Amino acid sequence: MALIALVQPWPAGARELQPSEGAETGFRASDYNPAILSLSFSAPANEPGGQQQGGEPTSEEKSQDAFLDLVLVTQTGEPFGRRVAVRKGELQEDLKLFYRQLARQEDLNAEDPASPTRRLFSVMLGPLAEELERQKITTLVIAAERGLQAVPFAALHDGKQYMGERFAFSITPSLQLTSLAPPSQKRGRMMAAGASKFTDLAPLPLVTQELNGLENRGGVERFLNQEFTPKLLLDQAVQDKYQYVHVATHAEFLPGGPDKARIYAGTGSISLNSFADLRQRRKDDPIELFALSACRTALGDQDSELGFAGLALQAGARSAIGSLWYVDDVATSAFFLQFYRYLNAGLPKAEAMQATRKALIEGTLHRDADKIFAADGSVLLTDLTTEQQQRVAKGLEHPFFWSGIELLGVPW
Repeated sequence: MALIALVQPWPAGARELQPSEGAETGFRASDYNPAILSLSFSAPANEPGGQQQGGEPTSEEKSQDAFLDLVLVTQTGEPFGRRVAVRKGELQEDLKLFYRQLARQEDLNAEDPASPTRRLFSVMLGPLAEELERQKITTLVIAAERGLQAVPFAALHDGKQYMGERFAFSITPSLQLTSLAPPSQKRGRMMAAGASKFTDLAPLPLVTQELNGLENRGGVERFLNQEFTPKLLLDQAVQDKYQYVHVATHAEFLPGGPDKARIYAGTGSISLNSFADLRQRRKDDPIELFALSACRTALGDQDSELGFAGLALQAGARSAIGSLWYVDDVATSAFFLQFYRYLNAGLPKAEAMQATRKALIEGTLHRDADKIFAADGSVLLTDLTTEQQQRVAKGLEHPFFWSGIELLGVPW
């Protein structure tokens, strides 16, 4: 099929990837099997160039108004492609209802094949499900074009489990601009900056606990509130001693891309566009992971998705983590603290994200009274206020709390 040419062959350097074992998490490096998944729209079925190769479109295809092209590229096999005829209007309606269910923390009705979560899965992954199973794919690099980058893939459901349980994955807006080479072997330090108090924004009282609880085998240097200035972030993050940058604060991804996206420091704000200098200065030694906790992006806002998806590229990082919507700060802090524990245990980034989602879904990462407990039973957060406890009183299992936190760039 012609659509297979849309994806480049698997990069040779990525085949050298040998992730460490994560014994306490059940992760086995011998099972690790990543692949690239490309999702893109092509010409409508009833327009020139829109029909499938090899003949006229079928009557069913004529009733659709677009194709969704799915291409799977594995490390050793030939690319595998499927083309799905879709009605874009119906797809958008499913996405809108899906976003509304997530925002209201409603039941997603995953047992119903007609529910949005099931319908979206059947379109975006269903045609490849058997091939993914046959090749025992564990990890996906999802190259999604605009209009699909804001889809909370982790919350899609196949009738048995969420995609975020079944697969480790990352999102990228461009394979051409994403280095899929193996990660650096050096274990650098982490720069952790955060703000808990703001002039015109709601406070983030758990930021102090979040920064203090961060774990990194290379060490952590912390900067809080007044110490966290725009200049400090841009000046410090360029230092090659830092392989990890964690920023816990408000951020906004607005329509207009990186120039309209802002990160709020303790003494002012920073345009995401300002990170272009950081990218240039770190181009020979990119940041391994840039994590942004407490993003404030409108759920389902496709006009602002490009700024979110460009986070990793704009920050000059191999990978980045951000939120598709503003997740409750209790859940956000707990998610990141648990994630770094898994990362330190030897899991690749996407697998650490997957393990964290599973811990929330299964309730091993949970609240009891005024404390949040990690999957191993230790305390992650303490002294939660009555209001904070009430916000998560029903638990943290709902996809609203974990499916919006996504990994961008490379998954390892």
